[in-house]
Formats: sequence, structure tokens, C-alpha cells
Amino acid sequence: MSTSRANTDSHICQRCHQPLILDPSIASLTPAQYSSIVSALPAPSSPSDLPPSAKLASLPPSSQAAARIWAEANHLPSPGGASGGGASAGPSNYRSVAESFILLSDSTVIPPSSNHQNSLGSGSGSGNAPASATPIPPHTQHLAAQLHSILSSKTDISHPLCTECTTLLTNEFQKKAEELGRERDAYIAFEQGIQRNREKIRSRRSSVTNRGDKRDGLGEDDIEGTDAEWEELMKKRKELEEEEEKLKWVLEERERELDEVKKEEERVKAEEEEVEREENEYLLSHSSLSTHLAHLKSSLSTAQTHLLLSRSLLSHLESTNVYNDAFQIGNVPLVPNSGGISVGTINGLRLGGRPVVEWEEINAAWGLVALCLDRVADKVGCVFETYKIVPLGSFSRIEELPPSKGSYELYASSDLSPARLLQNRRFNHAMVAVLDCLRQLIEFGKREGKGWAKGNIEIHKDKISNHSIRLPGISSMPLTLPSMSIMGLGASTTTSSSTNATGSGGRDKNGTSSGDTTAEEGWTCACKAVLQVLKRVLSGRE
Repeated sequence: MSTSRANTDSHICQRCHQPLILDPSIASLTPAQYSSIVSALPAPSSPSDLPPSAKLASLPPSSQAAARIWAEANHLPSPGGASGGGASAGPSNYRSVAESFILLSDSTVIPPSSNHQNSLGSGSGSGNAPASATPIPPHTQHLAAQLHSILSSKTDISHPLCTECTTLLTNEFQKKAEELGRERDAYIAFEQGIQRNREKIRSRRSSVTNRGDKRDGLGEDDIEGTDAEWEELMKKRKELEEEEEKLKWVLEERERELDEVKKEEERVKAEEEEVEREENEYLLSHSSLSTHLAHLKSSLSTAQTHLLLSRSLLSHLESTNVYNDAFQIGNVPLVPNSGGISVGTINGLRLGGRPVVEWEEINAAWGLVALCLDRVADKVGCVFETYKIVPLGSFSRIEELPPSKGSYELYASSDLSPARLLQNRRFNHAMVAVLDCLRQLIEFGKREGKGWAKGNIEIHKDKISNHSIRLPGISSMPLTLPSMSIMGLGASTTTSSSTNATGSGGRDKNGTSSGDTTAEEGWTCACKAVLQVLKRVLSGRE
């Protein structure tokens, strides 16, 4: 930092905090001018030498009662000379009261060195001074700083100040001076009025004394004022006392109401706490019940879903008949694309239709019929009285119950051996036994009230729906080769002369008479009727 920059003054206004440039008169301040300015400053006011009792006695009569109370409270002599504090009151009390106010000017210490020159005015350092400021000699800076410190300590204003702030303070002090002047005039007028009233009262008291009353001067209860003012004040005092009594009564009433309100408030708070506690319990209970209800709803939804699925499965199972799937019964034309006779089928096997249908297929179909009849009877609990069905596929048979020991094969063959011919005769007895077992099953269903047993089902001995179940020609045929040819159980052995297209005896091209063909058609219809009854039993079984 340069020397000229270091010597630059950097004072700051104590009100607006703006950097200041000292006036040239301050910049060229001499020690003599400094002493002249300091000596012209007002001296600090010294504390009063009057004792506290004298200060209290100088108060007006209207304040004497309050002064006595204050003196007794502070253990000081009363204004009238009586001591309110007893022997404990002494000179130390006087000194404490007299020195209870100390001017700050008594404790002001002027900075001894130039290091304090910027303690009150410097805020931003020497760098804030304008570059064009005239350098101030060190002794002048020291005097200016001391002057600012003295001015700040002996007045209520901190120095230094700028021109604008000084003008504003001057205007404020002028206004305060005018207000103080008006207050002074008002006090003077009031004091003059009191003096005049006091003289009037003294003159009145003097005239009363001249008439014989020894009382002179103002009494303790005397007031300074006219009788009208006294009456007005007494009237106002009475009104104020009455108003005070009313206000006291109102205050007591309000205090009672306040106590009641406080009690009510405490009761309400207790009720509020109780309600909050009950509310919390209710909310907890409601939350628990809501959670439980949600779980129950979830369980109910799950149970309903399971019930729906179970009902759907039950309906499906009820509508499902394993016997219908195991034994599929229907009918097909005996000869495709012809309007002739139709033959019944079970699981695709034709039952009847000789000689178009081979014995192997017919035997397998009768084995399925025997199995179906035996399973249905066992399922519904029907026990046959005369026969026992032994399902063995294509080689099934019907056995008579004891005491009879007969056994009938439920299959036939085209074999021409004598043993096979006898077996084919027992085939008729087996078909009649199957028809009898079917009749017993229908009668059992009627007794038990089964739906499939209702209606007219014609079964009488070896006939069903007026068609005989016996295969024509087996029971009465002689054991001769021509009879075999007639029944179609074997190949025809006739000569070419006997099997011509228009042969004698009314035979057709296959060597079968027209009467035998009609009987075989009846047998095919009887077999078809047996299958229809079984289908009815399977479809309506309960």
C-alpha cells in the first residue's frame, strides 16, 4: 500500500454508514482549536446533593401518600419526618438512593493513543477513501479521532456524521425543542393555576381563623382547587367506586364462570380422552374385523369357486355314463346303400344278418351283450333266478342255476361236424336264456321304480316285440347235409343241376328257401330289439 493511500482518512457516517471526507477545517485542526472545542462542550450534570427525604418532601401534596408508601417499602424516612424503616434506616440508604442514577459521561475514557482513531468511525478500512482525498497529517488524524470520541461520549449522538444526517438530526431536535417548549408552557400555566388556587384557599382559611377557628394553613386532606371541582371529583370518585364495586362483582362472577368453565373444560378433556381411547379401540377393532372380513370374503370366494367347479364336475359326471361309452349300441343297414333291413350293432359289431354277417362277428357281439347284461344287473343289484351269465367274449355261455346243471353256449359255427351241429342247437337255448334274463331285469326295474323300466316292453318266452329269438331250423333240422345247407351253417354241396338259377322247390341262388330268409330276418329284428332294450337301460339307469 502506498503512503498517500495510508494517510487517507476513511471515516464512516454513524447513521447512513457511508464513507466520509472530512471538512478542510477538520483536516487542518490545531491543538488550540481542539482544546477550545472540548472546553465548549457541556459539562456532565453532577448528582443531586439533596437527601431522599427532601426529594420526597418536595413532591406535591397529592403525591405524598404514594411517597410515604414508597418510602416504607424501601425502608426510608417518610416525607413528614417519621421513619418507616426504624433503626435500620441510615446514611447508607440515603447514599444508595442518591447514587441510584449514574451518568455515563462520568465513566467515559478518552482513548490515549492514535490506534483508537477508527474504533467508532472506521468500517471499511483506508481503502474506502477516495483516491483524490488530501492526505491528513498524523497529528491531525489523532486530534480528529479524539474529537469524535469526545463528542460521542458527551452527547447522545455517535460521531462522525455526514451533512445530510446532520441536517436530519437538526430538524428532529428542532421539533423536539418546540414540543418541549409547549410542554414547558403548559407546566408553567398549570403551576400558576395551582398557586392561585393555593392563595385562595389560604385566604379563605385566614378569614375562618379570624372568626375564631385556630386552624391555619393547608391540611393534609386539603386539595388545590375550587369547591365545584372538589364536588365534581368526589362525585366522580363515588361513581368510580360504584363502578369498581360493579366491576369487582362482575370480576368475581366471571372468575366463578371461569372456574366452572375450567371444570367443564377438564371434564370435556376427560371425555375427549375417553372418546379418543374408545375411537382408537373402535378403529383397531374395525381394522381387525375388516381384515377378518376380507379373509372370510376371500375364503367364501374360494369356497364358491370350489363349489362351482364341484357342481360343474358333478354335472359332467352325472351326464357321463361309462356304460354308454363301454357299450355303444346302434344299427346299420345290412347291405350298404340299400333300403332293406337294418341290423343292430354293439361297439360296431353286427348282431344278426345271416348269411351276410359271419359267425365270428355275431359271436363277438353276443359276448358283449352278455357282458353288458351281467354288469348292469350287478350294478343295480338284480339277481337272476334261473340263469347265470358267464361272459367270455366270443365264447360266452349261459348256465342254469341248481338243481339244473345245464350249460348253453352263446355262440355258433359253420362247422359241419356232428358235435358242432349239437352245439348250434344249444345256441338257441342260450339266446332264449339271455332274453329271460333281460325280462327279469326289466321286472326288477319296475319293482324298484327305475325310469328305464317304464313303458311297454314286450318280452314273452322266446319272443321280443313279436319276433322270435330262436334261429330258424336248428331245433327241428335232421342231421343231414341238406338241412345244413338249408340253415346256411355250411357251404352248399348240391350239384349243379340242383342249384340252377330257377331250381325246383322255390330256392334262391344261395340255396336258401324264401321261407328261411323271412325267418332269419325276424331273428335279426329280435336281436336288434334286444340291443334297443339294453340301450334304453344304459341311457336311463339311475
